Amino acid sequence: MKHLLTSPKFITISLAILALVIIPLTLIEVQSQTNIKQNAESILWVTDQSASTACATDGSGANIAVSFTNSETPSSSTEMNVTAKDQQTGDSVNMGSIQGGATSIIKTGETSLQAGTVTFALSWTNGQSGTDSRTATYTAVNNCVPTPTPTPLSSPTPTPTTPPGMPTPTICPTLQPVQNVKIICPNCQLSPTPVPSL
Repeated sequence: MKHLLTSPKFITISLAILALVIIPLTLIEVQSQTNIKQNAESILWVTDQSASTACATDGSGANIAVSFTNSETPSSSTEMNVTAKDQQTGDSVNMGSIQGGATSIIKTGETSLQAGTVTFALSWTNGQSGTDSRTATYTAVNNCVPTPTPTPLSSPTPTPTTPPGMPTPTICPTLQPVQNVKIICPNCQLSPTPVPSL
């Protein structure tokens, strides 16, 4: 048996079998690694993002407008799920699946914000592995106070006045039609006209 293991024929056959098995397996592994590397290089998370602050027009506080553009080659395999989170307040907005550019608003409800950062959390919509994040900065905003709602000015109810020395008019309820009443107006320049009776 020892002679068989050291014979040149056995060694040659063993090397041939190893070559036929090991070399193809090695080539398959190298090809697989190359494909993985090419896929990783072709999906680069090419994005553009920004954030800016402004007071809400409805007076509800400071808003952060976040904008995200997915600059990957447009296809369903390069859509990204995007969530933007303000690091200062912890408020966030789910921007959903982004194939092209999109803008959303983070409503903070704060009256002022210091300059800060928004973090965009990224993942692939089609479920392929990998996540990433991007950041954008914004400037401070101050005095975002609710706008007071103007109250309508009410016109004062006129109060009847009488000249000095004159009695205060009295209003009496009447249940029957009034007849034969003559109204004398001392402050009127009209000549008194009798009221026709009913």
